[in-house]
Amino acid sequence: MINDDLFITAVVMFLVSVAAALALLVVLLITGINWYRNKKLKISLIQAGMILGSMFVLYLGVPFWCLAIAGNMELDKAETMHILSVKTSLLPSVRSFMEAELGASYMANFEGQKAIDAYEASIKIRDNKFSAANLCLLYLYKGDLQNAISMCTKENLMQSAAAGYILQNDYETSMEVVDNTIKSSQKVSCWNFAQKAYIYRKLGNQDMFKEFYKKAEALCPGNAALKRLYENKNYYSDFYMQKKKEFNF
Repeated sequence: MINDDLFITAVVMFLVSVAAALALLVVLLITGINWYRNKKLKISLIQAGMILGSMFVLYLGVPFWCLAIAGNMELDKAETMHILSVKTSLLPSVRSFMEAELGASYMANFEGQKAIDAYEASIKIRDNKFSAANLCLLYLYKGDLQNAISMCTKENLMQSAAAGYILQNDYETSMEVVDNTIKSSQKVSCWNFAQKAYIYRKLGNQDMFKEFYKKAEALCPGNAALKRLYENKNYYSDFYMQKKKEFNF
């Protein structure tokens, strides 16, 4: 989901569309009964307004119905319903939301480029952190480092931004990013120290590598990813190469 406000909007629109469907059914039922009794079709202005209003609300709810249906389908079969939820969206905020949900579906199905296209469409309509954060990751996975660093920095995802600089072999800038993150963080992550350790090893400083790896391990004892970083001097390039293959870039 993009954020709490849009999630609430989605739930409300779904419930309102259900209420509109029931209201339309009642009006049509009453109209049908009157026609059966009087053998004459007569619709008042109030009934006509209720019918048109209910149909309009129902149409506004179509994207959310499509999204609900897609959520109950297998990932590889849900694409059509997700695309339909985008195409039937009238409001820009809803279309942005549906594009983001389409991107999430593609990402879950490891279709990297399609996910990027959907997330880019989402933030083009309306900027949102959900799409931007996933674009930060997907650009890294793809190897589009310039866009990755730009998006990750914009969203203040500084560990990912540092990873982008590491992949560019720009160890000076990556160290600066990590140091600034540590200074500005109220609670330092073990991975901040792990990144410093990795950078020091790449710079040939084994003593500092061991020192900061110990700091990282002290914060996250037994962490499997830390162990892989310790054992593999090319951890970052190998990790993101694997991600590139997983997401079919």
